[in-house]
Amino acid sequence: MNRLLRGGLALVLGALTMLSLPPWGLWPLGPVGIGLWLHFCNRGARRWRDRVEVAAAFWLGAYLLGLFWMTELTVPGWIAAVPVETLIMALPLSLVPASGRWRALGVPAALVLGEAVRWQVPFGGVPMSNLALGQVSGPWLGTAVLAGPLGVIALVGVGAVIVERLCAREWCAVSWPAVAAIAAPIAALAWPATTVDATVTAAVVQAGGELGTNVDTPQRSVRLRHLDTTNAWQGSTDLMVWSESSTSADGPLEASDNLAELEALAGWRDTVLIANFYERAVDAERFRNATVAINPETGLADRYDKSHLVPFGEYVPLRSVVEPFADLSLISREAIAGEGPGVLATSLGDIAVVTSYEVYFSELVRAGVQAGGRIVANPTLASSYSTSVVPSQSLASARLRAVETGRWVLQASATGYSAVVSPDGEVTHRSELRESIVLAGEVELRSGNTPALALGSWPLIVAAAVVLAWCVSTVRKRRTRAEG
Repeated sequence: MNRLLRGGLALVLGALTMLSLPPWGLWPLGPVGIGLWLHFCNRGARRWRDRVEVAAAFWLGAYLLGLFWMTELTVPGWIAAVPVETLIMALPLSLVPASGRWRALGVPAALVLGEAVRWQVPFGGVPMSNLALGQVSGPWLGTAVLAGPLGVIALVGVGAVIVERLCAREWCAVSWPAVAAIAAPIAALAWPATTVDATVTAAVVQAGGELGTNVDTPQRSVRLRHLDTTNAWQGSTDLMVWSESSTSADGPLEASDNLAELEALAGWRDTVLIANFYERAVDAERFRNATVAINPETGLADRYDKSHLVPFGEYVPLRSVVEPFADLSLISREAIAGEGPGVLATSLGDIAVVTSYEVYFSELVRAGVQAGGRIVANPTLASSYSTSVVPSQSLASARLRAVETGRWVLQASATGYSAVVSPDGEVTHRSELRESIVLAGEVELRSGNTPALALGSWPLIVAAAVVLAWCVSTVRKRRTRAEG
């Protein structure tokens, strides 16, 4: 196959692989797309330069489609992000040998290491459109309890190796990857569940409204829609979660009339209320994204200020450099980052909380749960987007966080998707986009560790780095022998 044809095929297969992600959800295309690329584009590429080229073509195709949602915020940002993300994923895969026994371990290791780097750089990471999100409807979702999302990604790599070897008709070489792909979900099913401490009724409130209008919608209107939706609901609940930016304060929220209004609501409903404030700082040029817990009898109980901010959403990195090329009027104020784990003390006990974008970061949820959270609340806001891509990926992330922590997750979005997710990743209640609704049901307060909680991501990252280092060493030894 000539160079141009091979690059074009890699581009197409990269885009095909991204169709495994929500909202498309064609999960088999994750391992199949990568496996076909390994066989037709990467296999036999002896020179490192050739492997870099075909890997870059594959991930370029993947992220042109997979990150296209960014164009709704910033087209220049999308143009800048695609090559950066492409390079991050292409370099580890270029280190995998073109053949040999270490190839089967090198492919999963390269995917794990690439995604791990993506979740850290640039600007704190871009974990959206990652390969684990494409497996939430597949058989490997449950394995997140063992090794988190990176473990799921490793299995995507194992599946890709299976596809490659089937294409090459290497029937015997399929055996151990097939055993790993089957044994991992069985082991996950056999792992003991976390401990149920209590059962409560919980509700998430979705105020509704049109998509793509968040920035232009007055904050007062958003607050009133939340109040109207809550007041129209006739049910009762022990815990209620409102969405991100469901209310606001022009100064310290502790002194605001809107907090007093919510304290009265919590008392009238006899429920613990979790709500999110857009709190303007004293200098009026900055703000805090604060989530509060309000007890029905005592009022404000605790607050958590969002710690992992959205680049080009809540702040602008290198603003003076970017401003000449982009309209930054929508980000006129920059957020002040909070500190510490996301956990709120309430009369129901400690509740882990991650705000919006933070749900994509497993280590942030892990920190809140290890600090005592027995359930996870995720107030979020995806109404700036006019399609279902970001809302559906946010829900997929909530499902992964539920499985890896062994906790129920309550996701409250202003315009959708809002959902109640069980510890096995099942969505027991889910809204539609735009609708005004309260979702309520019984959930469990749980304690105890899962392997993913106990170990975190680093053991798998270190193992992947060791495997890739060994792959590089093996290639060098072969080259030395060939030259000798």
